Amino acid sequence: MKDKALIVISETNINLKHFQKTHLIVGIERGCLDLIKKDISIDIAMSDFDQVTQEEFQIIKSKAKKTISFNQEKDYLDGIASILYLKEKGIKDITMIVNPSKRYDMNLTIIEYVFKHNLKIFNEQSIIFRLNAGENTIDFNKYQDFTYVSLFSLKDNKITIIGMKYEVANVELKAFNSFAYSNQFLPYVNPKIVLEEEVMVIMTK
Repeated sequence: MKDKALIVISETNINLKHFQKTHLIVGIERGCLDLIKKDISIDIAMSDFDQVTQEEFQIIKSKAKKTISFNQEKDYLDGIASILYLKEKGIKDITMIVNPSKRYDMNLTIIEYVFKHNLKIFNEQSIIFRLNAGENTIDFNKYQDFTYVSLFSLKDNKITIIGMKYEVANVELKAFNSFAYSNQFLPYVNPKIVLEEEVMVIMTK
């Protein structure tokens, strides 16, 4: 089995072809339909499938190599249940494609995805991932399509930012505070971010 996984929850215009050779492809709910539309083989389709019609579910089952149906009355959301399944299989490098929801409670699950499970999350407008404590260098060339860079911490933190529009040196970042939101890259500069505690990075176009 591959040691990386791509979980697709939402329908997007993102080209996913390059993931096929390196990642186990997992479809959740309507993400399965997005994979089918893009002619990408689904290794595992898993969820409670309450967001698709019965006809769509039959199509998903016919296209997926393996289908796992969760009970609708379960302890975990589909995304968390799929992460736990993959981790049980020894897969720790997990990327998720998901769009923001109209439900704020569902949007808050990204905190668990990133801090607890170290997922990389992206959609057409944003990319979200965890930066560990210590010195981190961000590759400008990799992220130059993004305009805004925000840092979010679950713990009281101290941060140093060098090589971005707004630089700070060893300043306090309180838990749950928006002080480090909306920074910006400088052209062709690889910024350094030094952290006392881990943070979630949200980059937005």
